[in-house]
Amino acid sequence: MLIWEAAVVIGALLRPAAKSVRENSGLAVLSVVLAFGLWIFVTDAENPEQTHRLDFGIPVRPVNVPRDVWVPKEIGEARVEVRVEDKAFESLTKQDFEATTDLTGLAVGVFDVKIDVKALTDRGNLRVVDILNVDDQLKGVQLYQLISKSVPIELETRGKPPQGFELSQTRIAAETAVVAGRQEQVTKVTKAVPSVDVDSRTESFNTAVRLEPRDQSGLLVEDVEVSPAVIDVGISIEQTSFSRALAVSPQLKGTPKEGYNVLGVSVEPAVVTVFGSQAFVEQAVAILTQPVDIDGATSDISRSVSLNLPTGTSVKGGVNVTVKVKIIAATGQQAFAVPITVNGLADNLKIASSLPPVQVFLFGPLTDLLKVNPSDIKATIDLDGQDAGTHKVSVKVTAPNGLEARSISPQEIDVSLERK
Repeated sequence: MLIWEAAVVIGALLRPAAKSVRENSGLAVLSVVLAFGLWIFVTDAENPEQTHRLDFGIPVRPVNVPRDVWVPKEIGEARVEVRVEDKAFESLTKQDFEATTDLTGLAVGVFDVKIDVKALTDRGNLRVVDILNVDDQLKGVQLYQLISKSVPIELETRGKPPQGFELSQTRIAAETAVVAGRQEQVTKVTKAVPSVDVDSRTESFNTAVRLEPRDQSGLLVEDVEVSPAVIDVGISIEQTSFSRALAVSPQLKGTPKEGYNVLGVSVEPAVVTVFGSQAFVEQAVAILTQPVDIDGATSDISRSVSLNLPTGTSVKGGVNVTVKVKIIAATGQQAFAVPITVNGLADNLKIASSLPPVQVFLFGPLTDLLKVNPSDIKATIDLDGQDAGTHKVSVKVTAPNGLEARSISPQEIDVSLERK
């Protein structure tokens, strides 16, 4: 509303003057001035400037430090008031300002030093209007005697390359560095350390590393400057072990008990990743296990055994594998002459001549075959319902449990029956 009213007032002032602009150049100039004033008024109303006290301090940096004097890089804070547009105030940070103090001509001692603060941006028409420190000064600033000394540079590596790689060589661009500062801190420094992370690195590399002043225990010493501040470091990493996935080949020692055979052998895991020299990895086709003893075995065997790793090789994961050996009884075939048993012969009949034995071929585990007697095998014929005369009759064979009658010879016989 205020802006609108101002525009109305200035417009009313300009309308009477507009008529005479053509006749009087002075009035034209006046019109321009009034229009510019209106623009400033409106702009200021929309983006008003206010004076604010910053709620943060601005670090004060010493400049023109005498050559033989040491002073911290930041020696205090400046508190200031600024004038800036409201919308820009909340976005201000320490980086928008620079606070310095000029130490020209000072020596070792304690001094009150003048602060100078300036804005580094014109955002929001920013201006520093007042320094709130007492007398615009920092009180009691200590300037120390600058002390320096040379210390050795000792490279520190953090982490390690992965398996199969190793840190073979390091190179640093210098052997010594100069540390400078106040005597109390410089005395603590025993070395300058460039720290390089080589964790999981597999290739050689060069890098620029900042030197850190360290004490005897390896702790960082504050408020000390190192020259050079940064140094070039070269790291050489070599592949010493190569890897390859190899099949695991189980070794067996001995033989099963007589009459038993090895049906199959399995191993878990069946494949392992082996690390070794380049020559070994290129030539190897399998990795053997330690021997598994199966001597005299009559049943399945499961053993946890270690891999038979050549010298200078290693394996990813555990070195033990599980070997399973399937043992079964050996099978075979054996012939038996088996007498025939007659079933179902009528009481008034008899067999005219003796019946020959049949040859039965049994198949099964050798251990069971060796125990069989011919009497354990049943060969029968059924004459139920048959009358006198000659008949062709099938022979039925019953084998002992676990065995199979695979062949019977003859399968049929001629039987002559006559009356009693």
